[in-house]
Order: sequence, then C-alpha cells, then structure tokens
Amino acid sequence: MTRPGQSPFFWIPASVATAWWVVCAGGFGFLTWFALVPNAFVKHLLPETITRSVWFWSWPWIALAPLASAAVVFMIYLFLARLIVDRTDGSRTARFFALWFVAVLTGFLATLPWVISAIVAAFPPSRAAFVLDPAGESVLLSGYWGIAWGWLPALFAMRRARVRAQPAHPAQPGADAVPASAAPGPLRTRPLAVLGSIVVVAVILSGLAAGAGSRAARLAAAAENARANGHTLGSVPDPDVPVTPPPTIAPAAADPAADWCTPDQAALLLGDPDAAMGHRTLSIQAMNFTDSPCTLSGYPDLAFADESGSALDVTLVHGGTFMTTDEGPVPIVVPAGGYAIARLGWGAMAAADVPTTYTLYAALYPGLVRGSWPSTLDIVAGGDVSVTAWSLTDASPDPQP
Repeated sequence: MTRPGQSPFFWIPASVATAWWVVCAGGFGFLTWFALVPNAFVKHLLPETITRSVWFWSWPWIALAPLASAAVVFMIYLFLARLIVDRTDGSRTARFFALWFVAVLTGFLATLPWVISAIVAAFPPSRAAFVLDPAGESVLLSGYWGIAWGWLPALFAMRRARVRAQPAHPAQPGADAVPASAAPGPLRTRPLAVLGSIVVVAVILSGLAAGAGSRAARLAAAAENARANGHTLGSVPDPDVPVTPPPTIAPAAADPAADWCTPDQAALLLGDPDAAMGHRTLSIQAMNFTDSPCTLSGYPDLAFADESGSALDVTLVHGGTFMTTDEGPVPIVVPAGGYAIARLGWGAMAAADVPTTYTLYAALYPGLVRGSWPSTLDIVAGGDVSVTAWSLTDASPDPQP
C-alpha cells in the first residue's frame, strides 16, 4: 500500500465496490424475477442497490441509469477514501476498517439521486408525513450493502497494495518528518476539491438519468394501459399530470323558474354521432318522464374530459353549424312523456397527439349537477363546438346508456 496521502491505490477498492454494486443489483433482479431463491434471503445476500424496475426500462435508460449509478459509486468511494483513509494512521487494520466505513457511506450516498428522483416524481404528497414514502427501503438497503459487503473492496485493496515501510529519504535526526500530503496547502486541497466537484456532477447526472428513465417507463406503461383499455384517438394522458375533472356544477347565470325541468322530471339521453363533408353532429335529448309538463329555456350545460378524466378547454359557441340549425333561446314546454333536443356541431379536428374527448358531461342547464357519458369524439383541447338551444322534437332517440 502506498504511504498516507499517496492515494493512487484507491481506484482498486473503488473499482471493486462499483463492480459489486452492479452485481448485487443485477443478481437481485435476476433471482427475484425467476423466483430461484426466496426474496427474504436474496435481500440479505444481494441487497437491491439499484431498483429492479430499471431492468425493464426502455433503451437507452436501461443502460444509462445503471452506468450513471456505477459512476456515482466509484466517484463517491474514491472521494471518501481520499478524505477519510488518508487521515488514518499507517496500520493495515486501521485502513481496512476505514475503507469498510467508506463503503457504508458510499452505499447511503450513492442512492440519493434515485431517492430524490422518486420523491420529485411523486410530489406533492397527499400528506406532508408521506413525503419520503416514494424512497421506500432504498437508503436502508444501500446502506446495508455497505455494512454487509464493504469488507470486500477493503480486503481486495489490502491484498493488492504494497506497504512502503520506510521513506525514500529518512529524516535527519532531530528534524520533524512531515509527509508532503499532510502539509496544508493547495497540494492537498486542490485535488480533493476537484474530485468533490466531479462527485457533485456525477450525482446530478445520475439523478437526471434516473428521473428520465423512470418517466419514460411511466409513459410507456400509460400507453400500454391505454391501448389495453381501448384507446383509439388522440394522445395518451401524461401519468405525471394530476387529473383535474370538470366542475360538478357550472355556475348558473340566474335562478331557474319554478316550472323549469329538473333532474327529478327530465332525463338526458345521448344520441349517436353523425358526420358529413368533414362536419360532425351529436344530439342530446331531454325526456320528461313525469305526468306533468315542465319548461326548458336556453342551452344545455356541456363539458368535455380527456381519457384520464381531466377537463378539456373547449370553447362552446351558441348557434348552428353546417349540420345544425339554432332557433335561439326561447322557453319551451316539454309535455309529459315528451322530448326536447339540442344538437352539438363541430368541424373535424386533427386529433393526433393531442388530448381528445373521451367523456361528455351535460346538464339540462347551468346550475345543475352534470351527468356524463363515455363518448370518444374528435373534439380536442382548444377546439370550438357549437350547440343549439333546446327545442321540441317528436322523435324519441335511440339513446346511449
């Protein structure tokens, strides 16, 4: 082994620690995936240093994330060895345990990029007390890795190193021998500062790789689930964006009159969509299922949501279109057992890679609780939809449930 302060040999235990870090991660994933050994035993034998989900990530993250983690282990081990072991006495035992301790600290610190990435991805938590929950057992397992296996790189270093028992030029009698590396000044602090800067950069890059790989995996899983659930139109909702459904009740412009239809008197029924020459139409009917007439006036209340249930910013225009005619907002009396109708109209919208309507919300008029139907329509965020006022109709619909 080199003398205190002469640390080229530190790359040996750092390399061994890095290799074993990756071996433990891969071994844990392999043995648990194929159930070759009970998980409880594997966890103690080969701690999960890198989350096993990384082995199912898409390219290039399946390679970049473990490589970045390995680089962090190497650099942190090297830095801590320079910082701690160089300050121990020259005995082999002291250096052995110092290197073991370095492995323990390395295990704790090397997993921080993954922990921070997981916390950021799940932020904000439902409660402040749950902010660390996404980290799971990562920190404990990586620290246990150092305790359980930190002796391995230390032992390897002891076997490979050569101790220089005597200095090349013995000190003169009466002189105080001070190793150059022990003397304060730029000769010692500058290399350590440079190495510390490299560690910081490696940790940041590892965190970015872990975050990007985890996000790519979530997007891929969301796309697969969407296809399994019948996704056919528009973009797949971003799983990291919180769901913001449309309001349950839209604010009413004025209080309804006493004779207006209510949900206790009239039910909304959704018709089938129709299309012609690049235009679309969809009808909504209100059926008076009571024995008494009731009144409707104005336009139905409508809202749209994408596949995840988040509200779409769609502009509603009161009026007709190429396929619909609006007679204007006039009070109509819906007889017992009778029907009123309102029609939506819009031009065909480009729905590729944009949020698209998968749920239609409606109420007889603003101020009532909205009901909804699952309805896949090429109405996208930022689009315009025209709606006609309620009018009487004799035709009963073939409604969607």
